[in-house]
Amino acid sequence: MATKPRGTAPRNGEVGRARRVYSENRMMSRNRRMWAAASIAAWAWTGAAMPALAANKAKVSLVSSVAAVAAGKPFDVGLRFEQESGWHIYWQNSGDSGLPPTIQWKLPEGFTAGDLQFPVPKRHVSPGDIITNILPGEPVLLVTMTPPGSISASTVKVAGEVRYLICNQNCLQEKANVELEIPVQPSGDEPKPANDELFNRARRALPKSSSKYVTITPSLAPAHLAPGAKFELELAIEVAKGHHIQSHTPTMPSLIPADVFLERRDGVRFGRPVFPEGKKRPDKYLGELSEYEGRITVRTSGDVSADRTPGPARIAGVFTFQACDEKGNCFPPEALSFSLVTGRASATPTALESVTQAGTTSAPAERSDGDGLEGFLGRFGLLGLFAGCFLYGLFINATPCVLPLLSIKVLGFVQQSHDSRKQTLALGLSFGAGVMVFFVALGLLAARGSNVLQYPVAVIALSAVVLAMALSMLGVYTLQVPAAAVNLESKIHHEGVLSSFGKGALAPVLGFACTGPLLAGAFGWATQQPRPIAITAFLFAGLGMASPYMLLGANPKWLSFLPKPGNWMITFERIMGFLLMGMVVWLMHPLITQIGAEGLEWTLVFFVAVAFGCWLWGKIDFTMSAATRWRYRAGSLIVVGLCAVLVYGWIYPLEPAVQQAEKTRMALLGATAPAESEIAWRPWSPQAVEEVVRSGRVAFVDFTAAYCTVCKVNKKAAINTAEVKEKLKALRAEAFVADFTSGDDAIFVTLQKHGRAGVPLNLIYPAGKPGSPIVLEPNLTKSYLLEKLDEAGAVQSASAASAASLGS
Repeated sequence: MATKPRGTAPRNGEVGRARRVYSENRMMSRNRRMWAAASIAAWAWTGAAMPALAANKAKVSLVSSVAAVAAGKPFDVGLRFEQESGWHIYWQNSGDSGLPPTIQWKLPEGFTAGDLQFPVPKRHVSPGDIITNILPGEPVLLVTMTPPGSISASTVKVAGEVRYLICNQNCLQEKANVELEIPVQPSGDEPKPANDELFNRARRALPKSSSKYVTITPSLAPAHLAPGAKFELELAIEVAKGHHIQSHTPTMPSLIPADVFLERRDGVRFGRPVFPEGKKRPDKYLGELSEYEGRITVRTSGDVSADRTPGPARIAGVFTFQACDEKGNCFPPEALSFSLVTGRASATPTALESVTQAGTTSAPAERSDGDGLEGFLGRFGLLGLFAGCFLYGLFINATPCVLPLLSIKVLGFVQQSHDSRKQTLALGLSFGAGVMVFFVALGLLAARGSNVLQYPVAVIALSAVVLAMALSMLGVYTLQVPAAAVNLESKIHHEGVLSSFGKGALAPVLGFACTGPLLAGAFGWATQQPRPIAITAFLFAGLGMASPYMLLGANPKWLSFLPKPGNWMITFERIMGFLLMGMVVWLMHPLITQIGAEGLEWTLVFFVAVAFGCWLWGKIDFTMSAATRWRYRAGSLIVVGLCAVLVYGWIYPLEPAVQQAEKTRMALLGATAPAESEIAWRPWSPQAVEEVVRSGRVAFVDFTAAYCTVCKVNKKAAINTAEVKEKLKALRAEAFVADFTSGDDAIFVTLQKHGRAGVPLNLIYPAGKPGSPIVLEPNLTKSYLLEKLDEAGAVQSASAASAASLGS
């Protein structure tokens, strides 16, 4: 749709169309407002006449962002609404009906409070075409408090009276007295933060001030708001090149529509926004889609009351949307603020810039009893996993790089100890302790919380490293031990307890040619796991590698039972090379979901260049001159680097961070149940789950990822079984899949809320309880899953029986 240049008068046809729509909206709006006013009056009378009939439907409280107040240091206070299931309050511009919350503050002397900052609302359409802007779930309204320059008291009390309208099928006018007592800390000190999780969530729920996908330029005609005059607000919305957003009327309920929410302004009345028609595009998986791309214009007509005082006014609002790129990757929904001051030529962004997701929030669920280190270690499944890690570490000692080192080190213990068994044992134990420290340090690094396998660049890099090491084991070239490690070890002459400990910490590095690829694969696996599992798994792997040194230190005579080096080690090394090739395949398999089949094909081309570079490196002969050797090394690196630039910088560029795409999810699901499964999976979103649960049905959600081995085991052993399928059918349950392969922000927030650093996570929402899911243990069995589904079914039956008794 063509748009006028910014700063010029709108065309007559456009003004006429917008004003006709505004006039029609105004006539309908007058009827809606009359009905709404009568309804609100009735609700207010009901609330005044019968105050003791029932408890409030919302628990209202104040929460501080700091542990103690510092003089002159502003801080945030959160006005928190914990609403009963199915109830909602209203945004600051409630729409055709409703009333926004208000608070009458009672502040200590010298304190000032800013305006209430509202989270992004959700549009709600009631019978009679009444559109309201609601805040469901557990909204938190932020307020910035500014203390005076000096405070004499040891504590301060912030209090207020909150009035709000809360609605479900009916509406109630409620009030609550809230207060918050906060200690005062010495002036000059920075306040320590408090309630971080709540305030981080509240700030994410605010609109952003900028987006890399959409820019908004608001303008007003005329530029000044004259009392009694009409005006037109125009939003020129520019969608970034190579991207599109869903239109205002998407073709599927699961797609996020483009929408505009205008803030309330005294003396100014807005009509409903007029959106252009979406561009229709056929999709082989989703059918016909309605989208916006390039530049679009949203217009809203309005009028100014005759008694408004002349002068500048701030017109502001929020634009909500979901952006997707040309490859079908869709990004988390965003809410972008915009504003202008009448009489000025440029827009002024004013909202806090924070990561946000337009949608509903829900009360945090209780963590399952199985979470935490104690729960992890108490399960047989994980004990088996840790036993496997121990064997993994023990296996490293059998590699050709480490086995000779084992014999040399233990014989060194014997020589240094002068036949003292106690000294030999002490040296063996300290060496083993050094090995374990190395592994624990690697586990701590892997457990820092960022799953490397959800980033395509990390997956490609890690796979290329393991490929290069596999080629070394297959004899293509020789991988040398890092010179710095060799030099460091040679400087540790005396074999005392401390020096033995240091050499133990270096042992995995000295055997790098064999331990490197094994540890690289383990590192990639560990970054998927919760922190306690990752650290404990590496601890057991370190114990596995360290145990022979400890045992042989206790009894060196057992060295005679170790296999002697020989030609068998070359064969063993070649077999390990092929095993590492299999590890490369395992590391690469998330790429099919992250960057598609074409991206995977180009990655294989890059790996051919890596293999050629390794072969070129293997041509180095140490009879060559130093200059010739460096030319071969440089040529090898240039081949790999040039291919990486050509493939990923020009032919098939990778996005900085690949987000989860709705199209990809639907493609993986085939828009219907997979052929091998009768479960009709639906793509996950908080809104879709809440809709199902509030309708009186059970929802089962599987948070998974293409790289998650435990997820695949859970599907095979428990989820995709005939008994579970029948149970879901019997409960009329809806099954949702949340694919975390590409690191969806909304999924990550949900995982954190339930105490998980990564997948798997399985939730069962009983009917009518969207804020209280049953959190399942990470490792599923069929009987355990059926038991929890029965538990949700019992809640569903109880709710149905209660509803039936009330109806009778």
